[in-house]
Amino acid sequence: MLGADRHGGWKNHLERTKRWEMRARAALADLPRTDFHEALDFSLAYFVWSHSLREWLIKDGAVGHQLIDTALSAYPEWKILRDLANRSRHLVITQNPTDPDWAVFREYDPFAPHLEGRERHHLKLFFDGRQHRVAELVHTTNQMWESVLLELKLKT
Repeated sequence: MLGADRHGGWKNHLERTKRWEMRARAALADLPRTDFHEALDFSLAYFVWSHSLREWLIKDGAVGHQLIDTALSAYPEWKILRDLANRSRHLVITQNPTDPDWAVFREYDPFAPHLEGRERHHLKLFFDGRQHRVAELVHTTNQMWESVLLELKLKT
């Protein structure tokens, strides 16, 4: 018997991933009114679910691991996503991390009060010597999956 968590296989998992994406994007778009930890938690949960989509695709028989790994390797977001998800799950990354010591911080946007008429903060990821806005990374990771699924002709 399949429970609600497995019903629909990888497509259901993809839908859960999209719901985590929406939660993360909403929380990140409303900082500082959204609690910092809630925005971070929703973002990390999204990255964990997004990373695990690879395994769901393989275990559900939708694609072979070499094919999906080749497709994902074309995207710089994949290395970031992999390290974010693995350290979020395991605390210490032991298998070929790109940046095992990545860090997320809050950044005050000094222009927002003048441009938007309100205070705004952003979550910034420091990864492999570069800075990324977490909200943009959530967005580009979603775009990565859309492109990969299209490339592999996997209908959603």
